[in-house]
Amino acid sequence: MKASIPLIALLAWSSQAAYTGDIVQYWVDQSAIIVNGTVIGGLQSPPSGWFQAIVQGAVYLAASNSRKGSLSFQQLAVSHAAHDTLIWTFHGTRLYATINQKLAAISHEIGLDHTPKQAKEAIKIGRDAARKAITARADDGINNYEPWTPLDPEPGNYQATPGGQLVPDTPQAHYIKLFGGLGDVKKFRAPPPPKVTDESYEDHVLYVKAQGARNSAVRKPHDTETAYFWRESSVAGWNRLANAVVGNKLADNVLESAKFYAQLNYALANAAIASWDSKYFHGGWRPVTAIHRTDIWLPSGKNVSDPSWTPLLTPTPNHQDYLSTHATFGGAGAEVIRNFNGGDEVDAYLSSNVTFDSVGVITRHITSLKAAAKENGDSRVFGGIHFQFASDVGVEIGEKVARATLEVFDEKWDKF
Repeated sequence: MKASIPLIALLAWSSQAAYTGDIVQYWVDQSAIIVNGTVIGGLQSPPSGWFQAIVQGAVYLAASNSRKGSLSFQQLAVSHAAHDTLIWTFHGTRLYATINQKLAAISHEIGLDHTPKQAKEAIKIGRDAARKAITARADDGINNYEPWTPLDPEPGNYQATPGGQLVPDTPQAHYIKLFGGLGDVKKFRAPPPPKVTDESYEDHVLYVKAQGARNSAVRKPHDTETAYFWRESSVAGWNRLANAVVGNKLADNVLESAKFYAQLNYALANAAIASWDSKYFHGGWRPVTAIHRTDIWLPSGKNVSDPSWTPLLTPTPNHQDYLSTHATFGGAGAEVIRNFNGGDEVDAYLSSNVTFDSVGVITRHITSLKAAAKENGDSRVFGGIHFQFASDVGVEIGEKVARATLEVFDEKWDKF
């Protein structure tokens, strides 16, 4: 008769077989790598936040439903939840093999080959979680056609940016259902931006014209570096900063890690949708449009026209200026990380490999989440693609959305 393996020995073997890192962070990282490697050059906002919120929502559900299993059991469950939601996001593309490879690689490290029955149970939990998340978001408004009526070409009104299409990006995005049962997006709508007839507006135009020009003679080297450093996808960047703050503290607590990253990515997605609501409600033009305009439109009579002006970061995104979604992402991300961290002060090093203009790797020491969110928003002004007020208010709205997301999360997170 075959000798049975003592339970204590089996548990020890299972513990050794588990992946030694944070499995949730693994899929956060792989999701960013996958989306940045798409043939379309990465997803735009808000879809970049939308897809990651779906993935992390499914991961949290799988973690919750597998929490009584071993560490390796939980890791396998959340891995299949992440895999299936990623496959759904990129179905019809050539990323199937890449996503499958990511799962195969981590499954080998997790190791449940000695318990095929448990492995099947874990896989089913992951697949069921993905199915629930996908079903909940399959008709959330992101697929709908939304007609766009161009605004009158008056000063202040959005007009197509150089090289951009006549229809701005994803006009349907401000109708996407908020994550976690947050309700009507209009409650997060930003107040009106300054009017072009306000005396202060001239200062905003002159500031971005000087600071954001590609050949600026006044922008400081540090500020140029700031524009480059924060240029990457905000969803990827704020998740990477979260990884740096959290470290490996939650590697053995899959449920808590999954909860944190679901909170973070729900807040990021909601902030983007709220930003899009303000964009399409206020319809503000971009700096390049204001500076390229040839007539005199400022109330002071000052001529700020320069049809040859080029921003540091090109091309200017093909959607409205106010709010800066980059800034709302930063406000939301900082608020969720601050909540987890128990305060604003952090000690994290973050590196960004900037391929734009062959800049290379830039490393920043992040010591304050508030300062990081401010710098992230300002980077778009130094890049010449946003007015300062779009950045400043964007951070405030992002913080507001994140606080609301956190307040209802425990009760409504599974509303997806």
